[in-house]
Amino acid sequence: MSALSLEDLHEADAPQNVALSRSVGWKDVESEWRVLHRAAHVRGVRHEGHVIAQGALGDYGSCASLAKMVVAKHHQGQGLGGRLLDAFLEEARARRIAVGLCATEQGRPLYASRGFQASGEIAVLFGAVSGPSAPASVVTLLDAERAVELDARFSGCDRSRMVRARAAEASTRLELTTEAGFALATDQGDHTLVGPILAESEAGARALLLGVAAAVGGKLRVDVPLPQAGFRSWLAERGLSDMGHRVEMAHSAPRMPWQAPERFALASQAWG
Repeated sequence: MSALSLEDLHEADAPQNVALSRSVGWKDVESEWRVLHRAAHVRGVRHEGHVIAQGALGDYGSCASLAKMVVAKHHQGQGLGGRLLDAFLEEARARRIAVGLCATEQGRPLYASRGFQASGEIAVLFGAVSGPSAPASVVTLLDAERAVELDARFSGCDRSRMVRARAAEASTRLELTTEAGFALATDQGDHTLVGPILAESEAGARALLLGVAAAVGGKLRVDVPLPQAGFRSWLAERGLSDMGHRVEMAHSAPRMPWQAPERFALASQAWG
């Protein structure tokens, strides 16, 4: 196993990326990995032509997000995850930037061993919204650069590559007319992932969520920071169930810039 080496992965590898993630129970889709390849440094390990370990370091200029750290079941326990993580942290150290992530319970001990500390918590809410109708304050977001501008204002870092790539893959793009705020939604096959939702107020976030629900129908997934208690309670009243929580972690900073009060839903767990 020591002969296996880390290498850069590319968009042509997206089908293998999806297959590896799905082999450990993650419900990834190719659009998700197209965004990762366009906005992150994706690295992995191959064995006999197949990707058996992978991860991605999302580039936010002054900081980064770490995501999709997964090792094939038959190759776990051999140090591949640690090698990938160390390589990404060395890249971050060379750039003198902090790194954030959402940790699974299985991955959290590895991250803690490298100095990551808890910086927040999110709730995964899932279900169909009862009786959605699009509020008059919500309109289609026609210009992705408007989303880039608003994201930079609220997130405090340069997430432009991710926002442009997510907007290009989005099934729905909405913005508010009454205040600054926008939402993206992406088709995940059997449901729609809603995120990010960034808005100046909870009322704005609710309007954006209702707009998405009216546009796409069906079941939604929304990853909501725990401090947004009012928004979470409102989502529960509208029919979404709490499917569990994930811990956000940070390395070389107490919190990440994107953990802002205006963040009502993560872009995704990969992107914060």
